[in-house]
Amino acid sequence: MGGSSSTVQADANERTPLKHNGAKRADNLYPNLEHKSQKIVEKPNLLDRYFSISERGSSIRTEFMAGIANFVANAYLLVLMPKILEQGGVDPRIAITAFVISTTVGSLMVGLTANLPVPVGPGLGCAAFFAYGLTGSSAKPDLNATQMGITCCFLSGMAMMVLSSFDLPRRVFGVVPKSVKDAMPIGLGLLLSLCGFQQMKLVVSDPYTGVRMSTSIGLSVILGTAGAVLMAFLAHKGYDFTKFVAPIGIFTVLSWCFGLSALPKALFSIPAFGETLINFHELGKFFWSPVFGLFMICMFDIGGIVESVCGFADAMDKVKGNDKKPLITPNGVRGEYWVYLSCGMSSILSAYLGATPVIAFGESFAGIDVGGRTGLTSVVSGICFFISLPFEPIFRSVPLYASAPVLVLLGVMLLKLTKGLKLQRMFTAFPSFCTIALMPYLYSIDKAIWAGLISWAALSLLERFSLLFSKPSGEDAITSADLLKQVDSISEKLEKIRGHIMMVNGFDVACAPEINDLLIGASDIVRIAEEQLEATGLAGAGTKTGVKRSMSSIQVMLTPQIKFKQREEGKLGGEYSLNEHGLPMGPNKYAAGDSPMLPLEQGNDDLSYRPNTNFTSPYKH
Repeated sequence: MGGSSSTVQADANERTPLKHNGAKRADNLYPNLEHKSQKIVEKPNLLDRYFSISERGSSIRTEFMAGIANFVANAYLLVLMPKILEQGGVDPRIAITAFVISTTVGSLMVGLTANLPVPVGPGLGCAAFFAYGLTGSSAKPDLNATQMGITCCFLSGMAMMVLSSFDLPRRVFGVVPKSVKDAMPIGLGLLLSLCGFQQMKLVVSDPYTGVRMSTSIGLSVILGTAGAVLMAFLAHKGYDFTKFVAPIGIFTVLSWCFGLSALPKALFSIPAFGETLINFHELGKFFWSPVFGLFMICMFDIGGIVESVCGFADAMDKVKGNDKKPLITPNGVRGEYWVYLSCGMSSILSAYLGATPVIAFGESFAGIDVGGRTGLTSVVSGICFFISLPFEPIFRSVPLYASAPVLVLLGVMLLKLTKGLKLQRMFTAFPSFCTIALMPYLYSIDKAIWAGLISWAALSLLERFSLLFSKPSGEDAITSADLLKQVDSISEKLEKIRGHIMMVNGFDVACAPEINDLLIGASDIVRIAEEQLEATGLAGAGTKTGVKRSMSSIQVMLTPQIKFKQREEGKLGGEYSLNEHGLPMGPNKYAAGDSPMLPLEQGNDDLSYRPNTNFTSPYKH
């Protein structure tokens, strides 16, 4: 028995190396066969690596869908832009060719260099300024006026390209106050909605009130309203891409079938090119004025739209809990420098071909809503415009009321951003209101931004004068040094409270985002107040009573119910409030001795704390 068992064991030991050697030979014949699929999954493809798609929480399919959505949202420009430029003396076929080529080149440059989901192209603001301002009237002007206008567009593009190479437009726009920046996307949404209602013929012009509701409810109003309702319903059900494409296709086919709009005369057409309209001999003595006007329109349009679109994307990601890289950093929008430079270079090409300067498309919110977060969205949009050039007759036959609901829905989505405005203080509420209200009322993005800037500057000037001429009296008067000392004390307490919340011994917790934002905002207010006091050097800028009241208000703001995140199963833990030492108490309202940390000294406002080694966390990690 023993001999036989040893023999079996020996046979097993002999067979094992044979099996191992066979597997080894198979590995030599088919190297990396076992881990081939794993490497394919782990290694991102070229598009993902170049555009940082995964890093921004998106996917290639989503970026493609977002690019198509941007094209659909801006497709009405293929109809509207040639009609406006025709009023300025440009042949409509040449105008659409110039528009498509400059849009394609500019969007490709933005996508490949700036890596932002913001396609660019000739905007309606510059086109209207060219057609109704530079050329003198809405009647068809002569060739000299058209050449003068196009030459001014060319010079404004040159100025944008040269100044953008030194990063001046981005830096100038960077000093715009936050109250104006936060209001820009909301005002832009109202402006887009107004354009959509006008294209539906629901809102018409009026000589007395400016605009009014149409007295005749035609098919354009009915079908446009039905399209807007259908888009809203699809958005409610979560159909991100279909909500734009399906209603436009349905109502376009219906309009063709029932003869509500003309069928396309042809399926294809050859792009039309003509001689360049740039002629420096037609420039007058004061050519710099329209050039400066076009440059300012482009600078504020580009900066406002890029800031608004990227801010909207970050706000959506925050709501969805996406912790990927944001598009806006403390130093500004990622790649904004290249957006200005790309717009300047493509504006030169646009003017050479016969169109107006290039800006960022305000309808880019459509792609953001679908999920676009990288430059691949802009690249896809540019390619779609280029592919549409031979099919220009088909796109020109799409009725405006079929695509107008897209603009209305964008206004609804952007209206959600009002919750981020600081409307409690009139100092910030008034500039925000001017920016929002005047954008649709004046039918201009840049003029509304100017209104917000001027109102903010006027309020700041009055605030400074009120501080200079205020005369505190009696024993309540304090010096600037005393006030700075009080401000420093508040700042130190804010930092200590934040440090205690984030470093509680015995808990694996993180401060809730809203509380963290509150602490950071309060710290910023204190820092700004300190800088202003140091800059003015006032001898008497307040009262002790006022300072104590301010400190009490801040302390009240910083002691609400605080929620801590628990790592266990990703769920929130219980609610905690602060005890008398400013430390968290659990659901059982722990006493001071049961807190995670204990004070070293009592009876002093400036407490130091030590860990409580006897404290046991109610949660297990």
